[in-house]
Amino acid sequence: MLKNTVIIVLLSVSLFAEVDWFGYYEGEGDFGKVPSKQIFYGYHKLRLDLDTSPSDNIRISANLIYKEYYGQTNLNFLDFLHPDFRPVVPSADMTGLDTITYIPYTLSDSLFIDNMFLQLHGRLFDLTLGKQQISPGVGYAWNPTDIFNEPDLMDPTYENPGVSAIQIAIPFGYRMTLSGILQPKNSWNETVQYYQLKSGAGLFDVSAVYSRSLMTLTGLMGATIHTHDLYGGNIEGDIIGVGVRSEIAAHRIDYSKNLKYEYIIGADYTFKNSLYLLGEYYHNDLGVKPENVTLNDYLVYYSGERKGLNQNYLFTLAMYPLGDLMDISAFSIINLDDKSAVFAPQIMYRPYQNVEVSLMGTWFAGDPQDEYGYQEFGARFRIRAYF
Repeated sequence: MLKNTVIIVLLSVSLFAEVDWFGYYEGEGDFGKVPSKQIFYGYHKLRLDLDTSPSDNIRISANLIYKEYYGQTNLNFLDFLHPDFRPVVPSADMTGLDTITYIPYTLSDSLFIDNMFLQLHGRLFDLTLGKQQISPGVGYAWNPTDIFNEPDLMDPTYENPGVSAIQIAIPFGYRMTLSGILQPKNSWNETVQYYQLKSGAGLFDVSAVYSRSLMTLTGLMGATIHTHDLYGGNIEGDIIGVGVRSEIAAHRIDYSKNLKYEYIIGADYTFKNSLYLLGEYYHNDLGVKPENVTLNDYLVYYSGERKGLNQNYLFTLAMYPLGDLMDISAFSIINLDDKSAVFAPQIMYRPYQNVEVSLMGTWFAGDPQDEYGYQEFGARFRIRAYF
């Protein structure tokens, strides 16, 4: 009730202010095939943005999202995994074991404010208060130094959700900025702290990062909470026309005496004929070896608390424009540990100004017990119209 009241007040007040309105409608349908069944679901999404700057030093921005699902909205998480990963628990009468065959995953309609923030620009600092987009790191598919967002390898460039935080950026001379992000919680020990020092050096941008937070690991029988310190850095730039990037994070977690390392190495290049190629290698000590994967590892992975199920991955992307109205592209994700992979070609067509239509297919390869081996194929249709 309070959330709906805030939304109504926000919309009403904006009608009497000098506010810029914009946004988009998005419709999507997803189809997937696994050995046991076919799965279809989709959604309609409306995003309404408002933005105003009462003066050169002040900006107020917000967006409202309504999302309505259709199709199979009550899904079974275990339908996407090989039956070997179905857990067993003691039977009700304690005389034997029962196999769990259903873990619900529900797609629910929602109306919410995704971002709502105030920005203050000063000579000595910039301050942002409220729910805002925060996207640290330089990687394309993976960002080891990002503790705020859940990765989506099937759609890496999709907009990230807003994060309630306080962010301050302080410039120090030419091409150097110190920034800090706080997510206030019930106590200082629970409050998320994130600090970054960014500097330019020739054709490269270099950053050093430190963060402290609590890490939640979700398992079948509950969740555990751990203290998490992250020490990291990234570098990106250009070498004779080739874009290069690297990002590394060293994790100190209270359940381990040793640091856990996570890093990416990537490069991209655009040829004279406009063909664009990108490749990114990802390593994650927090992942597990294929022979040790359990249901709990999948739960932690799909909840976004770990960026990789296993430890070594390769992401590749090729994109080519066919005139001004159409782009064709294809990407692949290869699990270098269990040798499973997914390949996804896509067509993007712009039939009208401010309208985009895309169609993507997905083909999976690998043994059924591997990460990408159980699912067979899928497809996604999406249309987006901006206003």
